[in-house]
Amino acid sequence: MMETVIDRLTRYLLARIRRQAILELYEHASVAGLLEGRFIGDDEERGTVWRVPDETLSMLSGEPAKDRLFIARRLSKSVPTSPDIDLLVFDVETDTEAALESSRAGSQARASPLPGSPMSRQRATILPLEFLALLRQHLAPPNVVQIAVALLTARAVGSSIPDRSPLRSVLCGTNPFALIKVPTSGFERRFSLMLEEGLILPYRVKIEDVHRSASLADDCRADRKKKPRRPLRALSGKGARSLKDVVLSRYLSDAVIGGPVLVVDETPLAPSPCLVMTADVVFECAGLDHELVAELLHIALGIAPKQSLIRMGQMALDLEGISLDALALAIRPARGLDGIFSILATLGEQTRAANEDEDDNGEGRSQSERNGRDSRRKSTKEFSWKKGKPTPSSVDGVDIVQPIGETIDAAAAGSDAKGPNPAMTIDSRRHDLRVETLSGYDDAKDWALDLKHDLKVWREDGLAWDAMSTKLLLSGPPGTGKTTYAKALCNTLQVPLMVTSVATWLEPGYLGDVLKRMSAAFQLAREHAPAILFIDEIDNIGSRNSGRKDQHEDYWRSLINRLLELLDGASKTEGVIVVAATNLPDRIDPALLRSGRLEKHVEIPMPDLDALIGILAHHLGADLSVVVASAPAKPTIATSVPQLPGLRRGGGNPGRADNHSVSGGPNNV
Repeated sequence: MMETVIDRLTRYLLARIRRQAILELYEHASVAGLLEGRFIGDDEERGTVWRVPDETLSMLSGEPAKDRLFIARRLSKSVPTSPDIDLLVFDVETDTEAALESSRAGSQARASPLPGSPMSRQRATILPLEFLALLRQHLAPPNVVQIAVALLTARAVGSSIPDRSPLRSVLCGTNPFALIKVPTSGFERRFSLMLEEGLILPYRVKIEDVHRSASLADDCRADRKKKPRRPLRALSGKGARSLKDVVLSRYLSDAVIGGPVLVVDETPLAPSPCLVMTADVVFECAGLDHELVAELLHIALGIAPKQSLIRMGQMALDLEGISLDALALAIRPARGLDGIFSILATLGEQTRAANEDEDDNGEGRSQSERNGRDSRRKSTKEFSWKKGKPTPSSVDGVDIVQPIGETIDAAAAGSDAKGPNPAMTIDSRRHDLRVETLSGYDDAKDWALDLKHDLKVWREDGLAWDAMSTKLLLSGPPGTGKTTYAKALCNTLQVPLMVTSVATWLEPGYLGDVLKRMSAAFQLAREHAPAILFIDEIDNIGSRNSGRKDQHEDYWRSLINRLLELLDGASKTEGVIVVAATNLPDRIDPALLRSGRLEKHVEIPMPDLDALIGILAHHLGADLSVVVASAPAKPTIATSVPQLPGLRRGGGNPGRADNHSVSGGPNNV
């Protein structure tokens, strides 16, 4: 029967995985003194020839059991190293025929000791190739994740092309652009690692980012020794969903001009048309199924595929939500099928439950969002926090604040028609924390009330989102209530509030992690839209015009450029309201204040007398009249100060000088 593309690729990828395992074993054996290696022609790039030294053969007994134990002891006493040389050994296919013939000749010479030699009886039956066979019995167990990635990759490529000719023509062309989509969690990271280790392509690669916020290079190991690698520009499909199509197209166009490009996507959603329509070839498969798991168990543990299929059918094992990490945790040599499948069933159930919660919180999303466009369907305009499912209070450096209802149930609060009940003051103040009840905010209050009206019209499909003013920069001295305003806006608009800060973004330190945390904050706001994203201390991100000239200039420039892109993206995403706060507006990059970004700037000054009266009245609540009534009497007002116009004296006749008490309400504080 003719070999299919899937079978051929599977055989090829598994051979490369085994090749790496042999290389690591030989490198370990060389540290233990069991092997010697030398570069072919003193050229590292041509490969390495391994030689079994005479000292090693002299220590072998010729009895396989004793020799295996001897090798195991020597290997256990040495520390394995990270291999960084290509494999070229006696019994492995190679392009260097001269090296192979030389190794055979050396094996035959060492196999014929001189008569009467002290080692003749000991070495007569031990040849170098036989030693290598004994050594290979100490290979490490197969890497379950690498095997799973190999099977998924072979299936994605083989099921997408009928034969090898189209694949060869694409890969051998100028600057090929390929997309591989495997909807299995963890595939992007593991696939990029195998690319870097030379387990997918017939050479090692150096992954370069198409876009920093959709990085695959961060998943690769930076501790490997330096060695010539071929550059490959790559993009994470999961990370690419946070990019606008116009931004994605610009970066992809620059990348394909400079060399080959590969997009690795593990998400279950359809990729952006910008990727699908422009890629030279798209490889795609459905992910894990019973047949692939049975093949994986056969390769890793030697379990017959039919036995695995029967047991999975009896258990009705659901593989939805199973990640590559879950496979690594479940598939262990000491476990039987029942133990493996029970663990997979439990892990899958937990993942599906978590995904179900996210889906419930995301009801009302449009088809375009399910395709990765992150837009809201105007006909529903539902709020994720009203779905009856609990929402976490903090996610990756972002605090989530839910709005409190605008009105209070009088019966529940214990009030009556005669007036407020002091027992409800705390709850009432929490419910009354709205922009309408704040004092001293002026223009910021007007902006919020206009937005509240526009948001209502938008929900009724009467106004386009890009026609609304949805971005605001608040500035003012410390303590003027910028964060309080954001919480009040949350209650006024009745939408969730996502609270973050530039200081929180900068906590990881490493540029890639900082950019990911920034993107995650905006992504979280899009997932909960309509929502408010409040960014505190935005001046900490600096300005490109600050005149800073040091080794970290590129670091800060990258942060500012990324924030500009995120703000542009939020302006084209329905339901995202951005409010930023700063004490030092002069330190903000001017580009952040341009049209479409933080174009509305409101300064909040220190409160004047009227504002202080309103603030005190708000915080005192129902206790206001009691506090005013308890003010101490001031006789000097009546005896030594002339009567002031408009001064109202409480009780009795205003003209009587013996009345020293002064009464008042909220306006007399």
